[in-house]
Amino acid sequence: MRIIPLRGAGVAWLKCPACRLKCRPTAVGPDGQCPRCGEARMLKLSFGGRTAPSAPDGDPS
Repeated sequence: MRIIPLRGAGVAWLKCPACRLKCRPTAVGPDGQCPRCGEARMLKLSFGGRTAPSAPDGDPS
């Protein structure tokens, strides 16, 4: 069984510009159309990944 992450930097989401539905790529049909309204053009949303906090400058001791 595949576990799909719901949040985080590696999560892909699609948004329909017509009805504003946000869904995962697995919810889109094989033709790539919106499952709600049938719009052919789905936009890929990208969320900025969080970076690890950097160490403060100077001597760590």
